[in-house]
Amino acid sequence: MRNNRITLQGVVWTFGDRELAALLLDGHTVRDGPEALLLAAQSRGLPLTTDLHHLSSAPVPGWGIDVDVTRYPRTRLTVRWPRPRPLIDAAEVGFPARWQWLAATQRTVLLLVGCTLVTAPDGTARRDALPVRVSRLAESGLLAAGFAEFRSGGRRGAAPVRRIRPRTKRRFSRARRSVA
Repeated sequence: MRNNRITLQGVVWTFGDRELAALLLDGHTVRDGPEALLLAAQSRGLPLTTDLHHLSSAPVPGWGIDVDVTRYPRTRLTVRWPRPRPLIDAAEVGFPARWQWLAATQRTVLLLVGCTLVTAPDGTARRDALPVRVSRLAESGLLAAGFAEFRSGGRRGAAPVRRIRPRTKRRFSRARRSVA
């Protein structure tokens, strides 16, 4: 998307008795209008939804969110999608600590993409209630939603990304020799 503006907002979404970290995105291009980001996200595998209660909890393939929290409370956010370059690359944002904790412990983030989801048509911040706004967009077919894999660069109190070293033949052979 060229000449674009993407507005994002991180919220703690209460979904029944469960809390989720959610990332709201809306975008606008001069040439393609307010639905450009929604159409791009949909064409890259993020499904259109009419009801959030029927979302699959499995991460959408190719979508991911990376957060570098070494400079808390300002974090660097990268949104990966099934393209060579990320949708958002190292944007400095501020999220509530609860959002970061939920994302790190659940390892997924609910990603909601729609036009005028974060901002009003005149470009100002939305003042109406978020659940009403999301329901209205979903019912009208203007909301793409799914879970994205979450990775975090560590910080005190945050769940670190677990790195698993693959077992090589040499390591396995050495372990077997020491046992025998």
